[in-house]
Amino acid sequence: MPRRRSRSSSMLRTASTASTARASVPRKRSRSSRIIPASTCCSTLSATRNRRMKDMEITRKELSCDVLIAGGGIGGLVCAVELKEKRPDLDVLIVEKQVTGFGGKANKGGGVLQYFQLDKITPMDFLQFHVNEIGCYLGDQDLMIKYVEMNHGMLDKMTEWGIKIPKKPDGSYAVMPTGPFTAMISCELDLCLRMRRTAEKLGVRIMDKTAVAELFTDNGKVIGAAAYSILDDGTFYSISAKKVVLATGSQNYRFGSMWSSGRGDGIGAAYRAGAEMRNAEFGNFFQLVRVKSFHEVVFGENFMYNANNEYVTKNFTDKRETDIPSKAVREWYLNMLNGTGPIHLDYGQMGHPMGGGKPGEGRPPMPPRYGDKFRELNNKDGEIDVDMEVCPMLIGEQSCIKVDHGMQTTIEGLYAIGDASYCGSGVCGAVPAPPARNRGSGILNAVFAGILGADDIAERTLEDVPAICPCQLDKCFETIYAPLYREEGVSEKDVIYLIQKAMAPSDYSVYMEEGRMKEAVALVEEAKALLPKLKAKDMHGVLCCHEAENMVLSAEMHYFASKERKESRGWFLREDYPEMDNENWLKWIVIKNEDGQMTMSTEDVPIEKYPIQPAK
Repeated sequence: MPRRRSRSSSMLRTASTASTARASVPRKRSRSSRIIPASTCCSTLSATRNRRMKDMEITRKELSCDVLIAGGGIGGLVCAVELKEKRPDLDVLIVEKQVTGFGGKANKGGGVLQYFQLDKITPMDFLQFHVNEIGCYLGDQDLMIKYVEMNHGMLDKMTEWGIKIPKKPDGSYAVMPTGPFTAMISCELDLCLRMRRTAEKLGVRIMDKTAVAELFTDNGKVIGAAAYSILDDGTFYSISAKKVVLATGSQNYRFGSMWSSGRGDGIGAAYRAGAEMRNAEFGNFFQLVRVKSFHEVVFGENFMYNANNEYVTKNFTDKRETDIPSKAVREWYLNMLNGTGPIHLDYGQMGHPMGGGKPGEGRPPMPPRYGDKFRELNNKDGEIDVDMEVCPMLIGEQSCIKVDHGMQTTIEGLYAIGDASYCGSGVCGAVPAPPARNRGSGILNAVFAGILGADDIAERTLEDVPAICPCQLDKCFETIYAPLYREEGVSEKDVIYLIQKAMAPSDYSVYMEEGRMKEAVALVEEAKALLPKLKAKDMHGVLCCHEAENMVLSAEMHYFASKERKESRGWFLREDYPEMDNENWLKWIVIKNEDGQMTMSTEDVPIEKYPIQPAK
């Protein structure tokens, strides 16, 4: 079982449906043991030979670069471009498991960017609002101030890099206020394609259809990574790198369609390499969706009514929320439990504030855009809904790799940016991120973290790293392709289904309670027991098997940390611990893999050095 050490400093299950607890199964040894430190290896096996698996011949190749960026979404592309502008001498390689410019989430959402009207508010104004209303004193206030201060400069950089951000005739941005301290502006959904073109012009190398699977370290420093092609040839790559940047997104459990590209690849690789995780319990974001089409209804939490046509939003807030709070999910659950569900939305005379009612309603007029056809098809699909009945849907957004202000992890030379480390950076506090209850912050945080990480690397001297040990390579090779060896086994879908059953019910993962969490953990254990039996028929199946393993790890970390945090704070809700406890829980929960065992510690939030502090 995971152990705790101290350190200073739907699958939408209706609320009335009972779950049957599953019998626990013995824990299997963590996959972290598959790669041993290079300094302890004495093997002299060749790292370049071919090996036949079943009827496939897997080619092994060696590559090298100065900086390896795993992930070609908006964060990885920003990091690459910023780095090449600061250090054109560096050899920068992006490795993307899909196609750079098309993968990730930035080009699949609403195309919005968070905007601060700094002529009306100051960064300190927003910080005060955020700390009290969203982050609830658990955030890194210094980093949040920096994010706000850089807002306009980041937008200018994005424009210089070729991203189209529409403006009004007078040259100003078309701003849509979303609250007293927040606003949004739009951008074209081809932003990643445009960034790819800019990166290629600067000399960034790009490898598509290649998944980064594991990291190699030597004496506490990263020295490279293992990757494999998901095409039919399945080529195995050992990549030597002086710095590695994880821009692989968050963990979203393959549930919500727009968000499902986040599958925890970097989180799993970093954990197995020994990097610390922070705020893993804040990976349980839910969004209200219409019950037939599963179309998300942004800001719908302000207009909730039950089956008796009672306005139930007033039960959890007396103001217009800037984005959905977890208490809205709890309100849905309680109404379903008490027989006053289902919940529907009624906008009255004002209409939906952002277009979640009728297709296209509420969006400001603008010229034809890259994403218009996608929206047209999406709206057509949404016509299946004949009313505005809604339910909460799991999104996830676990982004727990711990990083410093330069986006470096606790492993020297290893960086994590964007959705891989949004919560792990501490910037957002007690809320899953993105969207961190700030719409448009997902893309902007990826840009922010990409710039900070690139600037930190650019200022450092990049020293040569030792060769990756052949023994490590062989061990990694065997494990990656193991699902192809098996004549019999289970599908990754069997594992994913169990994890979705553990994470998707809102009374398991959002409105938490000790007994219900035990039921969820039993499902995670059942899924974990299937991992050694995973079988794949091709390289795409191999990828899916490893993604399933990362989902198991993320769910395990979520409940490991959630059971430890005995309070309710911000998004985090415990039915059995309903109050915020500043005396005992102004702490970050840190998880680490130590010799294959999941361990936990706590780290005091340095609240005494921050400008906004809770009342004594």
